[in-house]
Amino acid sequence: MRAILDDCDEVLFEGVRSFRARLITASYRWLTYRRRLALVTQNQALCMKQLSARLVQADVSGSEFDDDWRQIAWHHRLAIFIAAPALGLWLYLTATRASIGKRRGVDDLRSRSDILRDDLVPGFDAAILDRRDQRLIAAIEAARARTEPGHKVAIVYGAAHMRTVLEHLMTRHGYRIADSQWLTVMDYDA
Repeated sequence: MRAILDDCDEVLFEGVRSFRARLITASYRWLTYRRRLALVTQNQALCMKQLSARLVQADVSGSEFDDDWRQIAWHHRLAIFIAAPALGLWLYLTATRASIGKRRGVDDLRSRSDILRDDLVPGFDAAILDRRDQRLIAAIEAARARTEPGHKVAIVYGAAHMRTVLEHLMTRHGYRIADSQWLTVMDYDA
C-alpha cells in the first residue's frame, strides 16, 4: 500500500476528528490490542505524513459530523453508543481473523442489509456516509480541476464510500475500469 501511495501525486484521505466518531469506532480499534489477531488500524499501518504526495483531508469536520449525528433520534444514538463498545468487547473476546473478514466484504451494489439499515436507524446513513461522500466527491472534483492529465490521485477511504466514488467517476466523467490489482488487506492464515 505504501509503495502505491508513494507513486501518487495527491492523496485524498478520510478522518473525522470528533469524540462521538471515536466512541463509535472504538469497537474495531480495540481489536488491535488482541495480539493473536495481529491487526492494526489504518493510522497505525500508514503514517500519512511520511508520504511525499500532496495530502488532502477530504472528510467532514468534527462539528459537521456531530451536527449530522444529532439528526439521528436520541434513542438510536444511545443504542449505538451502548452497542458499539459492547460489540467491541464481544469481538475482542471471541473474534478470529476469519470471523472479522467474513463481515467486511463490500460489493459495488448495495446489499439488502445496506438498504434496510437506514429504515432501522433513520439518519444513520446521512451521518456516517452521505455528507462524507459529498465532501469526498467535492475533493475529487477539486483535485481534477487542479491537476494535469497523468497525475495520480489516490483515495484512502473506507470501502463503503467507494460505491459513490465509482458511480460519480463513471457517470459524471465517463471513467471506466481499464485495469485492476488486488490488494490483500487481511490474510486469514496469518
